[in-house]
Amino acid sequence: MCLGVRLLTPLLVVACVLFLPLVACQSMLIYMPRPYPPSTVDEWRRSYGGEVVEFTTSQGRQRAFLQGNLESPGNLWIVAGGNATLALDWSSWLAEHAPGEDAWLLVDFPGYGESEGRPNPERIGETFREAIPAAAESVGMGARPDPSRLRFFGHSLGAAACLIAAEEFDIRSGVLVSPFTSTMEMSRLLFGVPLGFLVTHRFDNEARLDGILAGGPADIIIVHGSHDEVVPARMGRSLAEGREEGVRLIEVEGGRHNDIGVMHGEVLARALEEARGGAGR
Repeated sequence: MCLGVRLLTPLLVVACVLFLPLVACQSMLIYMPRPYPPSTVDEWRRSYGGEVVEFTTSQGRQRAFLQGNLESPGNLWIVAGGNATLALDWSSWLAEHAPGEDAWLLVDFPGYGESEGRPNPERIGETFREAIPAAAESVGMGARPDPSRLRFFGHSLGAAACLIAAEEFDIRSGVLVSPFTSTMEMSRLLFGVPLGFLVTHRFDNEARLDGILAGGPADIIIVHGSHDEVVPARMGRSLAEGREEGVRLIEVEGGRHNDIGVMHGEVLARALEEARGGAGR
């Protein structure tokens, strides 16, 4: 065996030891699914008069949740939370702060809450492809809703999920809270070296924003805390920079990753009200 091969072999072994766990276990780093405690959905129904949206995907039985104005909504909002968040975790905040004229579709990823399966970007996209027409038909917008009456509201991983829905349904207005640039860049942040080539769960918010903006006028508001300890505020800035024609950044001084709604609820509520007006307002 030549000297070069003898030297290279230990390096390959070390690389495999270091990087194969990332490839094999990255879903556990990205997603943190959990079920609803008993009676949670029933209590939500009683408290907010909500409706359960049931549908089936390749992952099995799925459940999403509608609340707000379900009789004659001005808009239908698609709502998705972060990687450790269940859809109904946002229900009370929305009931208190969100525009009451609209309907709100709270979506769980596969494997979360009462939905079956395992999440990945393609399966999350499939969830939206089934959930949004079903919800729109339920609130009288028809199974092919007018994109001008659709909005999105997503936090962290949910922001990436909402951009998948936005690209699929041509949704041009919404609010992204604490969004990352991409899971590839997040891997660099987490491990200190560029490992994006190993990431199979690829959420690329920069590319999706560019695709949305290429389709016409947009009004997308990014709300990011200046002291975000999970997704650095520079990522929110990066998503807004160079996209000023359709993306606006609200940087919340002192805001952290999970406290925007609690500590800065008025900022977030104002962003929702502004995005409600839609692109070209």
